[in-house]
Amino acid sequence: MIAYIVRKLLFGLVILFFSSIVIFGLVALGPDPLTQLRQTPNIRGEDIERIERAYGLDKSLPVQYAIWASGMLRGDFGESFQQRAPVAGIIAPRIGPTALLMGASLIVSVMIAVPFGIYSAIKKYSILDNAGTFLSFLGFSMPIFWLALILQLVFGIYLTSWAGVRVFYVSGMSSGAGGFVDLLQHLTLPVIALATIQVAEFNRFQRGAMLEVLSSDYLRTARAKGLSRRTVYLKHALRNALLPTVTLVALSMGTAFGGAIITETVFAWPGLGLLLADSLFTADYNVVRALLMIGVALVIFFNLVADIAYSLVDPRVTYE
Repeated sequence: MIAYIVRKLLFGLVILFFSSIVIFGLVALGPDPLTQLRQTPNIRGEDIERIERAYGLDKSLPVQYAIWASGMLRGDFGESFQQRAPVAGIIAPRIGPTALLMGASLIVSVMIAVPFGIYSAIKKYSILDNAGTFLSFLGFSMPIFWLALILQLVFGIYLTSWAGVRVFYVSGMSSGAGGFVDLLQHLTLPVIALATIQVAEFNRFQRGAMLEVLSSDYLRTARAKGLSRRTVYLKHALRNALLPTVTLVALSMGTAFGGAIITETVFAWPGLGLLLADSLFTADYNVVRALLMIGVALVIFFNLVADIAYSLVDPRVTYE
């Protein structure tokens, strides 16, 4: 296992290297980050040239990449063009809100999708199974930005108007009151938006995996021995049926950052997703590059977590 993890980490470093080249090059194709300064009448040409030299924008792209990559290896992602502050200092306060949002949505998704997927497989083609199938396909096809806007409209405006008191907030992370209840009022709607898509995905995988296991020979043997249905389902079937879901959940942690970008933007949630969207609009390229590299690193890391979790859940899986 140790040798496998080392190989995966080395392969991950190679992927990070090539990803850094692609990310740096693609971001560099965007608009000039100093466009706003160039259009300001009070800024002289000499000042623009001095700023270009300070940020290394007067150098060729390979030299700029070498400077950026060497700084990144030291934990220095450069300086923000717009905020005139170190990128690491801008990103650090945003990690907590994003981790909270992604973690909460994942927990809610697993708690809903896994039991319902198991029940749907056991009660195949029942009313609840058919309803779950319909809702899952609906969740798959629903654009997350549209769902977020509908949640804001229904629970943020209509519910407040009907109840006469604000139950859920539609933007930000705090109203100034502080405390757990205030946080929950801000967190609920973004979590529902993210979890709806994840529940649809996890539920279908869990149902399919459980159906495959229920038709296996060893379960028929267990039933023939006279074991109770509860023992057959929970002890023998569930463990093997959880394997694809465990892998999917681990991989989803790395890719959930993409959904968080839209959700955080709609709900003005002060996390990494909103920071990335704002940085793209203002051509703050050093921040954009750092956030994209973080996204790549998350995908690589959680791929490794998925492999390790798979071997822990199923002892038959080895990586020797």
